[in-house]
Amino acid sequence: MASAKTAESLKQKGNEEFKAGNFRRASELYAKAEKANGKDPVYPSNLSAALYEVGDYPACASAILRSWKLLQDQPEPGAKPDLIIRLSTRLAKALTFSVLLNMATKADIKAYGEGLATLRERSLAIPTGSTGSSVNAVDELLRAWQQWDAVQSEEDERMQKSEACLRNLSRLPIFMKPLDDAKEYYSIGHDPIIDLTAGYGSDSDRGGDSLRINKLPQVRLSNLSFMFGGVGDGRHAFGTIVGLYEAYKTLPAPKQAVFHAHLTLLDIHPTAITRDLCMLLLLHEYNNATDPVARVELKATLMYIFCAGVMPSYCYARLMNTVKYLSNELCEQPAALPSWLHVEVKTIPAILRALDYWINTEKSTRKMIAQMPAYTAQDKRAQREAVLGGLGGGDGSGFQRELQDRYKSQRQQIETALRTLPDEKLVRLPFMPPGITPQAVRAYLDSHMEELVSRVQDMHTTGKVPTNEQEWYRCTKTFLPPAELRKRHFGFDSAWQKLQEGEEIPASIERKIVSHIGDKWKTNITLFDSNYNNPKYHDGGDGYKMMLSDAFEVVNHLDDFNQRHTPRTRRGPITNDVNTLAWDICSKFFEVVATAIRGLEGHLTVELIAGGLSEELAKMRYKGDTTRPAEFPRKYTRMWLSNVPDYTHGPMNMAIYVVPNLQDSAEAGASCNCLLNTGSWVNDDHSMYNYTHLLQKDLPRFLGCRIIRSRAVLDVLVLGPLPLPRPLSELASRDELYTWLTRVLFDTFISGSTRPTPENVRLPHNLVAFFGLLMHLHRVGFPAHWLSDFLARVLSGSMVSDIPPYDGLYPIPLEHQHRRVAPRRVRTDPWLVEFENIIATAYHALPFNIASALPLDFSRDPEDIQMWEARTTGTQPFQAMFGMFGEHGHPHEPTTRLLFYKPSQTSPGALVKNIRAVFEGSASPKPGTFFVLTAVDVVQFDERIVFRMSKKRVATLKEENWAMVAFRQDIGKEATRPSLASTWVLVDEGTGN
Repeated sequence: MASAKTAESLKQKGNEEFKAGNFRRASELYAKAEKANGKDPVYPSNLSAALYEVGDYPACASAILRSWKLLQDQPEPGAKPDLIIRLSTRLAKALTFSVLLNMATKADIKAYGEGLATLRERSLAIPTGSTGSSVNAVDELLRAWQQWDAVQSEEDERMQKSEACLRNLSRLPIFMKPLDDAKEYYSIGHDPIIDLTAGYGSDSDRGGDSLRINKLPQVRLSNLSFMFGGVGDGRHAFGTIVGLYEAYKTLPAPKQAVFHAHLTLLDIHPTAITRDLCMLLLLHEYNNATDPVARVELKATLMYIFCAGVMPSYCYARLMNTVKYLSNELCEQPAALPSWLHVEVKTIPAILRALDYWINTEKSTRKMIAQMPAYTAQDKRAQREAVLGGLGGGDGSGFQRELQDRYKSQRQQIETALRTLPDEKLVRLPFMPPGITPQAVRAYLDSHMEELVSRVQDMHTTGKVPTNEQEWYRCTKTFLPPAELRKRHFGFDSAWQKLQEGEEIPASIERKIVSHIGDKWKTNITLFDSNYNNPKYHDGGDGYKMMLSDAFEVVNHLDDFNQRHTPRTRRGPITNDVNTLAWDICSKFFEVVATAIRGLEGHLTVELIAGGLSEELAKMRYKGDTTRPAEFPRKYTRMWLSNVPDYTHGPMNMAIYVVPNLQDSAEAGASCNCLLNTGSWVNDDHSMYNYTHLLQKDLPRFLGCRIIRSRAVLDVLVLGPLPLPRPLSELASRDELYTWLTRVLFDTFISGSTRPTPENVRLPHNLVAFFGLLMHLHRVGFPAHWLSDFLARVLSGSMVSDIPPYDGLYPIPLEHQHRRVAPRRVRTDPWLVEFENIIATAYHALPFNIASALPLDFSRDPEDIQMWEARTTGTQPFQAMFGMFGEHGHPHEPTTRLLFYKPSQTSPGALVKNIRAVFEGSASPKPGTFFVLTAVDVVQFDERIVFRMSKKRVATLKEENWAMVAFRQDIGKEATRPSLASTWVLVDEGTGN
């Protein structure tokens, strides 16, 4: 009797925990209740419900069958038909998920014995209407067992095809496309140089985020790997190689013997990868050169490639020798590259095209120089003050105020310091007029205070005094060659001597120098890609790189890195002098990089890949990177992504597609900065919310990753992995999850619009990315049936919700997270065909129990989803010259969608303008007469569009004379004229042709 009371008390406590959503605790109490009273079927029944909620499906099935056995042992086993139906329904679902998630084998299912079959038979034999259960409960019972039958019948096929389905899923585009597929080429970076072994930012020498390689166990030392996404000019890879070598030198011999580091340099633009490859080859050549003059020429070539718009002809010759060598060698397999260099096989064709363009393209040096106006310190100050004072378009008042206050405070402190300096110290300041006397200096200070404060502020910001070479650059638009090579250039030595003596270059000498550079020097061709010769983008097909930034910014970043990696002597705040040359700094930098590469021989691999960051990481994760060597890493110790997340949906994309490729260690992290939209944000939570619909504190509860550094806008954002799956008690509740997923989904269906840089907020995730989010959430630890139930609601064609989408101007205000409207039924049917594409592609790898929720016309065959090409013609205003889009938006904004429709029943123009009204429940146009795709493989709006769709569905569209247009969701404009289904043709997935 006492045990029965104890069991009942435990059950009541378990019920309270269950109602509160504490399912794990409830399961523990129900298990104790069953142990206290093993004869009552209610206790294992309740236990099964709790175990089902936490996603322990095999244990749930076992508890159900224990409950069923007790029911059968009772005098009237059929006396509780409602309980039997609930148990049977739950058993079918638990068995389904156990098999779908590979939690149970055929042998495990067989071991359940006759109990499984008898419970199913008894529940299905219960007459309808003889229980208190609703008709819906009976229907659910039937669907659950039908789903179980389907899963059993597909089990062998699922085992054979699941990996291939995951690979195919990894190849689906996760971003909406811009109207024009031309990639923006960023050749020279703007970031301070980062060494990922020391930390994640330019302040990494502080040591807080140091990798501490000397403390790592030997097994970790052989598996150091670093990913540079959006590698650009390679500066952070170079910096990390130096840091690796410095760490390697401190290791004892046994650890040195096993040490190996792998660097993956990745960029979406193959020209950037080609440029980095050339610099790596030149560094290798430098390490093998013995002639002193050749070594100087090689380092000078690296300087001009890395920093300058034009270069001496002998540097250009060395560059072209490397370009032609690569052009020949990469045509051979395997290519005769240094053993430490590897170019991914699928990247080679794009590199060869870039090399061929450089070999066959001449760019006028004089025209290039004309695109390089002198960028003075005054220009930089004006730009900084304009940014601080002009961020009015967005809602970035919080950060703007912080920056303004910091700027004003610094100026006040500098003015105070100048006024309190003794006269004898004032005259020695580097920016005072030469020969000024202590008697005159105070008056000069008063009359020039604003200018002097600005100059001190510049020095404080950069740690540099203005150099004489800046005056040289103002005249020539390039850097001085090293002294050993300067005699090859008429007038260079004498002109430089004049500048060192504080005099101006004589006008006649300056004209001859400028003429010599224009006639004899060559344009740095690595700054160009083939689009510069495309009349679509540049008038006459002869475009030139606009060099509008401070040419000495990159030199200063190199100098800062050199200073951090110089043996510690007493250093003041100023790290240069007026006669410091760019050559002095670049020579030292490339010397230490070359020394590091040579010193790490046999312990270093550098891999180059042209591709999208998220896409390439997904291939690695799902074994779709079939052309990479098997021994190459698929998980990384650390990643630097530059500001790639600005373009790829920020931390949402990082959590889904980047963090899973980090090694499972406390030191692992993926880092990025913000450059595209710094003027948009009130604070870091505002930035986080726009990309994820979460605040920073909620990231672990929803996305299963941790924030290592949270200053995404003014410093860096660093995300790290957490052990997965997470305990359900540490995750969001089901209601919280569904509310959040609904908001993310609705904002994928209906988008807002953006502003120009520095307030350009890009949210390009499409429905493939949303599906990827669902897959990720299952890995995080959310029960598969929670996610399956949500997906089933979407697939029903409509949902009842009080959550509105955001279709205003980005950024999304933080207040939007609390916004609700009156509950209404919204339409999801316009986007179901896209879900068909995704689900069929990944069908045999899905962890979701949704077969019974799929519309009857849905394909479930991965091979049925094919790629189709539609030839297209652009509409006005999108036929305008590239870049002249005015109010219609920049063609690089990734907001293109495809509208498929029956011309006889709907007008595309009206539908594009009213897609929000359709989503909100408008009955017209009716379901089945149109649909929308957000995931498109190729968009060249004025030539062709390539998309994926079921062969059976396309056959139907052709038969019914459907058409398609591309449109911009953000501005509600058609971008192409209708393309008739009768003209669409199959294309090969591998080539898109």
